Amino acid sequence: MNHTDIASFMKSNTFVKALAAIGILIVAVFIFEAGVVVGFHKASFAYHWEKNYEHNFGSSGGPLMPGRNAPNPHGTEGKIVDVSLPTFVVAGQNENERTIMIGDDTIIRDGAATVSTDDLAVGKYVVVIGAPGDDGVVDAGFVRIMPAAATSSNPR
Repeated sequence: MNHTDIASFMKSNTFVKALAAIGILIVAVFIFEAGVVVGFHKASFAYHWEKNYEHNFGSSGGPLMPGRNAPNPHGTEGKIVDVSLPTFVVAGQNENERTIMIGDDTIIRDGAATVSTDDLAVGKYVVVIGAPGDDGVVDAGFVRIMPAAATSSNPR
């Protein structure tokens, strides 16, 4: 095969189709691998969540029905009962305690003002939104310190 034959083969319809088929195959393999990674992550989270069921929800029901008053794994609201930064503990509904992890990117607000971790104190009421960790600890993305008047009608 000389240079002219190789150039004409690379321009041929067969070569273009073969190259397209190889490209599609490579993309399909990457999509499949992404699905495997996502599926593994979901299965791992479900496994660890079940292992920590009692810690996350207390014993308010069975493994399939956590109970009507089960806490939200993505956050909580209630009174701060312990502060040991970078974590603090919130006693929420039915006195279920949730450990909250504060990160560098966690936003903490008291009213409209952004405040620091120094404002998190035992006895203050907070609303926390975050991502559940495998061990039941909520990685806080947002913490709002609530005024005492907003929580006075909330029996705890």
